Amino acid sequence: DRRSVKLGERRQDLPENPKRFDADYCVLGAQGFTSGRHYWEVEVGGRRGWAVGAARETARRKEKTTGPHQKREIWCVGTNGKKYQALTATEQTSLSPSERPRRFGVYLDYERGQLGFYNAESMSHIHTFNASFHERIFPFFRVLAKGTRIKICT
Repeated sequence: DRRSVKLGERRQDLPENPKRFDADYCVLGAQGFTSGRHYWEVEVGGRRGWAVGAARETARRKEKTTGPHQKREIWCVGTNGKKYQALTATEQTSLSPSERPRRFGVYLDYERGQLGFYNAESMSHIHTFNASFHERIFPFFRVLAKGTRIKICT
């Protein structure tokens, strides 16, 4: 439906594509941004592992999304099922939201270099990354476990 992501029961045999993430179960949103302010909401189902955020158009897709080779190409908030974290390829910050949100708001201010995350139900702030954006930035979605689903709401 191009509005949701989930990890299927079996791996699909797909042709090689340089835009496809191979090492992790990740996808980018269809629309990227090179200026302005943008907001989208995602609903997460299943608590066993997911991440949502944004990625540079040039983010490496044939290697793991974490590690020194990725530098600061992806910024996300997610959970491994036990704890919430704000993540870049080389940094992990533990988060302690006052409640376990099921719906997240992601706010991108391209010119200010900010990517903010909110509990979309209460609009309470969760985390903000500061970065320099010089290329197209796309919404980023990653699922880590079967039964986990991410749905784009807006």
